[in-house]
Amino acid sequence: MNRLNLGRTITRRQLLTSAALTLGAGVLAACSASTPSPTAAPKAAETSKPAAPPAPVATVAPAQVAQPTPAAAGAKPVSLHAPEANIKKGGVLRVAGPSTVAHYDFYAGVGWPMNLWMAYNGLVRLNLNDGLNTIIPDLADKWDISGDGKVYTFKLKDGVKFQDGTVLSSDDVVTTFKKVLDPPAGIITQWKDYLNTVDKVEAVDKLTVKFTLKQPTAYFLEVLTGGSCQNFGFPILSKKQIESNNYDLRKVNPMGTGPFRLKEMRANEKIIWERNPDYYDKDIPYVDGMELIHVPQMTDRGTAVLAGQADMTFNSSVDVWRQAQKSPDKYLTMRTPSLASHTCHINNTRKPFDDKRVRRAMFLAVSRQNIFKAYQDQEPITEGRWMPDAAPYATPQAELDKMPGYRPDKTQDVADAKKLLADAGFPDGKGFPTVELVTATAAWAAEIMAPAYQEEFRKNLGINCKITLIERSLLADNYVKGTYDILVETKFDNPIADPTPMWNAYLKTGGSQNVDKYSNPEFDAVLDQINKETDKAKLKDLFNKGMDLLDQNPPFIITGFTQHSQVLAKYVKGLSVEKWRHSNWGRLDPVWLDK
Repeated sequence: MNRLNLGRTITRRQLLTSAALTLGAGVLAACSASTPSPTAAPKAAETSKPAAPPAPVATVAPAQVAQPTPAAAGAKPVSLHAPEANIKKGGVLRVAGPSTVAHYDFYAGVGWPMNLWMAYNGLVRLNLNDGLNTIIPDLADKWDISGDGKVYTFKLKDGVKFQDGTVLSSDDVVTTFKKVLDPPAGIITQWKDYLNTVDKVEAVDKLTVKFTLKQPTAYFLEVLTGGSCQNFGFPILSKKQIESNNYDLRKVNPMGTGPFRLKEMRANEKIIWERNPDYYDKDIPYVDGMELIHVPQMTDRGTAVLAGQADMTFNSSVDVWRQAQKSPDKYLTMRTPSLASHTCHINNTRKPFDDKRVRRAMFLAVSRQNIFKAYQDQEPITEGRWMPDAAPYATPQAELDKMPGYRPDKTQDVADAKKLLADAGFPDGKGFPTVELVTATAAWAAEIMAPAYQEEFRKNLGINCKITLIERSLLADNYVKGTYDILVETKFDNPIADPTPMWNAYLKTGGSQNVDKYSNPEFDAVLDQINKETDKAKLKDLFNKGMDLLDQNPPFIITGFTQHSQVLAKYVKGLSVEKWRHSNWGRLDPVWLDK
């Protein structure tokens, strides 16, 4: 663990100049573990003069993301073959990104689950060919939904093999969901509350599985797809492997039914995958393998593509993305909304953060606009009030601009925050303990986002922070153990646009991803109503009530929800990225290389 108290001054322009122009060997250096040099926080604007919003970038306009449509019953099965003609086979796809995992157990919180998806399939998935707008079969050939909307029956493909040669059956599905929903004592299951609507999972016969829900849930199928950038649905694991390892797969190499097999894991360098010759669809994958190159810094990811050291990245920094846009004959550049946020987590069990007045003061005092401005060349961030702006119940931006905590003018917010701190026994921050602020070693976190928060707390509240840096894949362990005061990361994400699964997992008392150990009985009661309600107008009122409660008694601080800037070499085909309705990391079955 690396402990630094960041304090040396460097300008934003100097930082970007040194990072964005690092071609060639510089990118390779980024693939090895390193400790960022100390830098100072971006200077916060005076509270009496609200900061102007960051200069606009070419982003996808905030819009609600519609729920994908399930494939029609009896329709011809949809193939995930590439849509182009004259497909070329062979080659190795190189992807630049945060390509590390702390362990192999998907459901226990590996940090970056998309790095393991290549080994697996789920029951259903989103269709890449139509821009992720349709839910299509994966391991399930088809499914039926009962008239009351509470029973989903899946018919599995026959003859699908796991990578040890055993044949997939309904017992594997049932055991997988037992691991998620009801594992043995001591086994971590982070994704349980995404599926809190499930009552039971049963094997009807060898190839038929029945899910019975507690109440009709319109988003159930979509949750199984796991369509967002950091949550990837519910991959089906081997009953044999689960039971032989007592449900703990952290030290077991991934064994699924997927299109690729893990060949080699080089820590802090790359993950190497090879084509699975026994994949159930004999036509894909088209490439012989994939290399997920560990490039934790967004600037270096895009630069790796421009330098020819990678073929694509799911999320480049904005400055390098703009550079790629200047060569449309060489690169495809897209920007898509994400369902993940930048977040400043607060450990609700540690003093003085167990006092809601302290958390509310911190929530009010931070200028999101200052942080957006400091971060604008890395990643576009849109303001979000406890849910993505793409969610169907999101608060409009015009209303947010007038609300305490979110509004650009911080004068009254800072005054109110100081009064709350004084009431809690910390007038002008006096007597407040030095706060440990944990974040990733990647430059975007260590040199921009964390120092920006450090400066906001110091300037507006007199709260001092020391920054502790940890390799990003290891942060999940801090979440689970609660070994932090404040943790700046991207750990408040949703598998779908509807915020209900995210609220159940992160905000409910005892939720499976409630890393802040937040507990608010009033909020829990509203969430219980949300889980049972189907009327959209009533749901909107309930979500607004829930957000009001969270504003007054915040578990943490949401910086905002991101948009991702993709850069692909023009020879990367088969993914239909230009159609994507939101970010989708990980599943690259139909990719091929036109070179």
